Amino acid sequence: MSMKDIFLAEFNQENWDSFVMCFADRFLQVDPKLVESAKQKGIPADICQVFLCEMEEYALEWVRKKLLALGDQSPASYLGHTDGTNALRAAIMRMPR
Repeated sequence: MSMKDIFLAEFNQENWDSFVMCFADRFLQVDPKLVESAKQKGIPADICQVFLCEMEEYALEWVRKKLLALGDQSPASYLGHTDGTNALRAAIMRMPR
């Protein structure tokens, strides 16, 4: 079983939606240029909200890095289809804070 499959099995939309809402106020303070850059890179708005609040401009670099926790794949490689995007959402919720 791949890391993507493991994360996908854990994904719960209601939990994700609640998690994203935790970043709503902070996201209003994020530089709109960063938001536009993330959008142009194909990062969904909800993931963007979490990434940019937590990592600011580093998020745009991080999303392209291969990560052991993602089975030596980049977060960007998960974004090509719905299952991968949902697996990435579950992985994001597991990241230490």
